[in-house]
Amino acid sequence: MKKQIVILLIALFLLIFCGIWEINYLENTSRYLKSDVDSIRNFVENENYDMADKAYDNMENTWNSMVKVWNIFVNHERIDYLEESMIVLKANIETKQKDEAIDSIEKINRVIAQIVEKQRPTFEHVL
Repeated sequence: MKKQIVILLIALFLLIFCGIWEINYLENTSRYLKSDVDSIRNFVENENYDMADKAYDNMENTWNSMVKVWNIFVNHERIDYLEESMIVLKANIETKQKDEAIDSIEKINRVIAQIVEKQRPTFEHVL
């Protein structure tokens, strides 16, 4: 009986530890991604599309380095939606469409925030 309780406690500890690590990882990496998106926004607002394109490439590199881990924890539909929004942003930067690019940036920021929020353990998310 003691052995089963110890195994149960270890499993519970691992589950809680992994959950905390997941939330911290998503929050930290989302900050990096949002930082890149904000720099793109600044360049687009100033109509500096060459720098916005370079900042987009930096954001894409950041995304590519973290997407494999996000795929483990995050709903794939949300990731697909985020990637589609990123593609639209790239097209808006290339065609120098300021208002549409800003709309895409806001959509990307909103999706990132929703992803992180949905991963937090709240009572309504458990049910």
